[in-house]
Amino acid sequence: MSFPAACCNTPPVKATYLPRGAKTELAGIKCYTSGTKDAKRGLIVNYDVFGLHANVIQLCDIIGEMGFYVVLPDLIHGRELVEADLSKPDVFNNFLHNAGSWGSNKESYCKLRDYLKENGVSAVGVIGFCWGGKMVVTALSELEGFAGGAIVHPALIQPGDMAKINAPLLVLPSKDEPDYTDEFNSLKDKPFFDKCYMERFDDMFHGFCGARGDWSNPEQARRANDAIKLLVKFFNDVIPQQSN
Repeated sequence: MSFPAACCNTPPVKATYLPRGAKTELAGIKCYTSGTKDAKRGLIVNYDVFGLHANVIQLCDIIGEMGFYVVLPDLIHGRELVEADLSKPDVFNNFLHNAGSWGSNKESYCKLRDYLKENGVSAVGVIGFCWGGKMVVTALSELEGFAGGAIVHPALIQPGDMAKINAPLLVLPSKDEPDYTDEFNSLKDKPFFDKCYMERFDDMFHGFCGARGDWSNPEQARRANDAIKLLVKFFNDVIPQQSN
């Protein structure tokens, strides 16, 4: 997969980082935003279960420099999990059935999509990490108005989920995720399949590009940057620069 110059020049991640975006409220939802406000290309980012982590904020800033207006909503409103919660089935299941359920987040997806389009954005994409990957696949299946979606080390994807989507999809699993080959191949009859792409990061673990990543580790930082380049390449393909 070749990269355009802008993609190759994507800034690398840093171990220590000062956010360049802003905290604001859009459509009644608290958000972190980055990039140019008058950009015609918008991206909604669904963080992982650990919430507004510095790594995800940094990723939004990097992508925002590439000609996108990036919106990172606080979907779970401060009810993020901590790592110890993942070993407590009752806590994790409560999250999935309440703050982390599609029913609790669908309205936010719709409100933000509509807000962006009503304020000058011509096309909107979505990115999801971990649990957010499930939200993105569901959004692309049940909602209209998204140009494409990307899922990074996704969780909770079930057989048949990807086959329901209605827009191009980028799939970036780590070594810890299932083999999604059959799921991805179920998209071959879709009219947008030529814009879909999957690359497995077999040398990385679940969360390396999100809250679990240690970007002071040179290899993790390099591979996180590889994933970000793929995200930029994908959204440049599905939302061309001339839309800007």
